[in-house]
Amino acid sequence: MMSMSLERVVARGTARGLINGSAAPSYEMVISLYKILMLEGDAVLAAGLLDLLASKNLSELEDRNCI
Repeated sequence: MMSMSLERVVARGTARGLINGSAAPSYEMVISLYKILMLEGDAVLAAGLLDLLASKNLSELEDRNCI
């Protein structure tokens, strides 16, 4: 059985919330989660985050950082 680090568990849960729309992403959050997931070997979920960025208007994501 393969164990997961706490950081990976949290990153996976947060990424899933962003992808399914139950959480509002910021650009920095998505990139940070992407890096963690790639380092942890979870390329499929990381790719989902990139798809999320591609589907969003970047100005919308940047505006959330100013709030």
